[in-house]
Amino acid sequence: MPESSIRIQSVSKQFCRGEHKDSLRDLVASWMRGRPKPESIQEFYALSDVSFDVAPGEAFGIVGPNGAGKSTMLKLLAGIMRPTTGTIQVNGRVSALIELGAGFHGDLTGRENIYLNASILGIPRQEVRRKFHEIAEFADIGDFLDTPLKRYSSGMHARLGFAIAAHADPHVLLVDEVLSVGDRVFRAKCFDKMQCFLKQGAAVVFVSHDLGTVNRFCDRAMVLQRGKSLFVGPSSNAIGLYYDACLQSLIQKKDDGSALVEVSNIRLTDRKGRMLRTIRSGERVRFQFDVHYRAPLRSPSFGLSLIRSDDFLTLFESSSTRLGWDAESVTIGDRQRVAYEFDCNVAPGQYAIGLHVRDRDSLKYAAEITQATQILVDSAAPTGGIVHVNPSFEVASLENSPRDNLVAGAV
Repeated sequence: MPESSIRIQSVSKQFCRGEHKDSLRDLVASWMRGRPKPESIQEFYALSDVSFDVAPGEAFGIVGPNGAGKSTMLKLLAGIMRPTTGTIQVNGRVSALIELGAGFHGDLTGRENIYLNASILGIPRQEVRRKFHEIAEFADIGDFLDTPLKRYSSGMHARLGFAIAAHADPHVLLVDEVLSVGDRVFRAKCFDKMQCFLKQGAAVVFVSHDLGTVNRFCDRAMVLQRGKSLFVGPSSNAIGLYYDACLQSLIQKKDDGSALVEVSNIRLTDRKGRMLRTIRSGERVRFQFDVHYRAPLRSPSFGLSLIRSDDFLTLFESSSTRLGWDAESVTIGDRQRVAYEFDCNVAPGQYAIGLHVRDRDSLKYAAEITQATQILVDSAAPTGGIVHVNPSFEVASLENSPRDNLVAGAV
């Protein structure tokens, strides 16, 4: 096997925004209306100077907000587009599941589309015949196999597409958001199959907004924002940076770029005011912080969140507004201390407590700190799951068996 299954070096992809024509029909129509003004055509980079490697047997995630360039990168890897600058080296057969319905024909049946899509992936017809039963069984679309594809649901499209791509014996598998339309059982089957590919030395590039899945499945990940690579490294670190990148677009600033509020003196304590770093499941804690207003807010609202650190799953979130607190307006220079008390009824593990401050009627935050403080929840109880319900348990002997208590003739 080569040292790298994928090697991307200084790749950029440029597009034109505006009156650019992609077909002869549109071009002729444009000439009839008059030639477009040069200023109406704007060039922009969907990707700019992106580099990364993916090793054989590695799952590599790509995360970022909408428009960051994730799908463009997958299309470059699949060979659908060519980079404007830079080099792309992909070793071995590539299977791509990056767009729902891509490589299918709606008027053909599922059976016919298996042969069509497989030929696009470069699978010889003889090999398709040999694997046809496995593909159909994996897709699990039953009697719809001989139904035109235009009658299929989005989930059935995804089933058939992944089944074909998975049986191409790829050295590189590219997977976009299309798996999100599948049901939970099928998704689990897909991830089991991808784990098998990884064990066999194939590389998987996985793009998703499901950050928990990216963190669990991928060894490393890249954060894209506006076409630029912000980070390449361990998936847990990448997801944390992605959250920070997303939050920057939600934070409201003053005209001079400074913050509307200043948050300080963040503390997590028990009821007696003692600082906490480790607690027991179910323990009641107090989370507080001070707010110094640099700008007036008409109706300040204060948020609380509890996030599981290993996969960034939000277990709880609320705000003073949701809890019925009617805030009074504040002016520049005002200071307030905000405090929440709550029972930490979660399973043992590492958690982050977050906060936000905003005007109740605003869509943006004056301040947002998703990991204001960290806490370790410890417990001697051998429990699992997400929440801790503090169960009790007992077994009682019955003097008479249930059968003895049955009324004659009861069924």
